[in-house]
Amino acid sequence: HLTGLNMVGLKRRGFSRDDIHELRKAYRLLFAEEGTMAERLEDVSATFKDHPTVMDIVNFIQIDSARAVCQPKVERAA
Repeated sequence: HLTGLNMVGLKRRGFSRDDIHELRKAYRLLFAEEGTMAERLEDVSATFKDHPTVMDIVNFIQIDSARAVCQPKVERAA
């Protein structure tokens, strides 16, 4: 399961604070519980169309829609 973005790796690779902030927003939208993955991809694509790094992620997922995408672990209330 996914646990979030690799913040240390992003910082080491020289991503700006603004880029990291946008990636976090896109991650939250992409892996929200509402809607299907296709709907969320469409929303993220429309919202971040001018952000090349986010669009790289969207395009990677869309290239082979038959490929499974790892999902974050869902915490359930006991």
